[in-house]
Amino acid sequence: MKSLSRAAVHRSQAVARAFDKLIAETTEDSFELLEAKYRALERQLLRSQVKTAFERQELRRRVAERVFTEAFASDCLWPVFSRALRRVQRLGYSNVERRYHVAVLYALWCSRHPEHNPRGALRLLDETERALLRLPRSTRRRHMIRRPGPPRPQRPLRESEGVRNSPFSQGGAIHRDDNRAKYRVP
Repeated sequence: MKSLSRAAVHRSQAVARAFDKLIAETTEDSFELLEAKYRALERQLLRSQVKTAFERQELRRRVAERVFTEAFASDCLWPVFSRALRRVQRLGYSNVERRYHVAVLYALWCSRHPEHNPRGALRLLDETERALLRLPRSTRRRHMIRRPGPPRPQRPLRESEGVRNSPFSQGGAIHRDDNRAKYRVP
């Protein structure tokens, strides 16, 4: 494998710093504002930092993945979420891990929105699993592959595991109902 030049490493680090800075500055922003800021960052970095076609494609992929992840985190409705999903799919995946990430978030989004048919998410998960199985055994990530058969039962969460006292719970309780985790504040 060809090693990167010093200039390529410098460009890669500058792009990573720009992403880190944007993530740190936008923790409280709405999705619409985040999407606009990521697109502006993409345009700026395409003009100033990245030089090769490969770097341009990777930058576009990273921005699309971040926008998609933010659409999931913001629980956007289908028109917005699907637009972000289609862009990630159109640009392709750098590796099978990124593909798996997108497939899992899509499936989780479908579980949050029961009115949406999860067939597309399940198809994407199946395609990703087939891609994982095509990898050589030494590089395959076995923990990413679903096992056939019924899902393993999940043991109930206990207070001693820090669920009630975690910053996430804010004094609430997590309970299971119809196989979906729900959050309830007592």
